[in-house]
Amino acid sequence: MKTEATILSLGIGVQSTAIYYMSTMGLIPRIDFAIFADTGKEKQKTYLYLQYLQSWAKKHNGPDIIVKTDKNLYADLLNKQNSTDHRFTSIPAYTKNTDGSIGMLRRQCTGEYKIAVVDNCIRDEIYQLQPGSRRPATEIYKGITTDEIQRMSIPMEAWKVLVYPFCGYRIWKKGSERIKDYAAPVMNRSNLLQWYAENNLLVPPKSSCVFCPYTSEKTWQDMKANDPEDFEAACKVDDAIRDSTKEGVDNPVYLHESCQPLRQIIFNENAPDMFK
Repeated sequence: MKTEATILSLGIGVQSTAIYYMSTMGLIPRIDFAIFADTGKEKQKTYLYLQYLQSWAKKHNGPDIIVKTDKNLYADLLNKQNSTDHRFTSIPAYTKNTDGSIGMLRRQCTGEYKIAVVDNCIRDEIYQLQPGSRRPATEIYKGITTDEIQRMSIPMEAWKVLVYPFCGYRIWKKGSERIKDYAAPVMNRSNLLQWYAENNLLVPPKSSCVFCPYTSEKTWQDMKANDPEDFEAACKVDDAIRDSTKEGVDNPVYLHESCQPLRQIIFNENAPDMFK
């Protein structure tokens, strides 16, 4: 399927950032733009790495990096009780069911605060189209490695062509193909970390909102001990979402799987990391 532009959905994590580097270095076809959708409270380490990457891009003639800040999930979660907009975008937080078991809310945040922001930027800024206009066929590069190949998806939109360079696939609504025109081989996360070392590139920190419920015990403890501002921001969100009855959630809501307030938890650093 022919496309008009090539976009990188940049998360400032290990995989998507590697695509940016490889594209600049000529190891894979050059992207036209990289778009980073800022949810309002990424980790401070992520923002510092973004500055590093922007500086690296200037020195190496990297593709333009567009940073979008127009949708702020952090502010929306803190202000949801006072909002006149009754539409609720849920994060995958924890709550106890009536039988005492622990469940999770639906994960809508990625779709609305990441994917939709990138899609709208492509329409509004890359192609300068009016809302409702059909976008030309566009490649969107995704940083997914072979160890998480199950995360590859078929786009619902006819204009999207999703490219997974580390898995070796190019997928659109009605078709797919293996891609072979890349110097970089298919890779898992360990391969990529080795590639960073071999190329003397700084490895990005794991990218996520500071209040993401998909956070390991070790990461929570590290944040509490070494990034107290990030941890305090997470605690504020944890407090704000507790009573979500107006949003249709009858039982208290928490960021931590124990269904206890984040401020009170003694984290078990030796617990298995389920969120690598």
